[in-house]
Amino acid sequence: MTNNFFKSALLRWLLPSLLALLLSACAGAGSNRLVAEGKIATSISSVSHYGKGIGIGNFYVNGSWGGVQYNGWGGGGKTVCCVSLPYKTSTPTMVTVKWETYRTAVTEKRWHEATVPLHISEAKPGTGYGAVVHFLPGHKVEIWIADEGIGSPNYPGPAYPRGPAPNYIHLPDEKPEPAQGK
Repeated sequence: MTNNFFKSALLRWLLPSLLALLLSACAGAGSNRLVAEGKIATSISSVSHYGKGIGIGNFYVNGSWGGVQYNGWGGGGKTVCCVSLPYKTSTPTMVTVKWETYRTAVTEKRWHEATVPLHISEAKPGTGYGAVVHFLPGHKVEIWIADEGIGSPNYPGPAYPRGPAPNYIHLPDEKPEPAQGK
């Protein structure tokens, strides 16, 4: 009986402590020792503007895993913690985004990489809605941090994709979709 009591007490203490440690990785600057000086950790989420017929596999922001987008239209990725970004910016901050696209209809997977400016509107990294990566047609990418969420009419980045997804338009160096019907 005593042995089970200690195991139970240990789990009641250990699990919340581990959770607090994990959450501190995404906490603000202050005493967060898991993030370099002058930097802050912020969450990453994604939105795809490609259309149907393409998905986004794993993606990374400055080497930090950002998750999996799954589809090519709208949301579908999840918010992941964290990427380390400068806390204060007086000059443009460049970030490197690396992502994988896949097209099952033509069995094609590709990795893409782009170094792009971090767009910060009103919010500082660590506030607002975190970093949102927008995957755009032509394998272009934008990354935004704002006080407004992506569904808000005041969101300064690309508008959230609505309505039925258009077909993905392949680039000249990509395999064309197979003909539909006869």
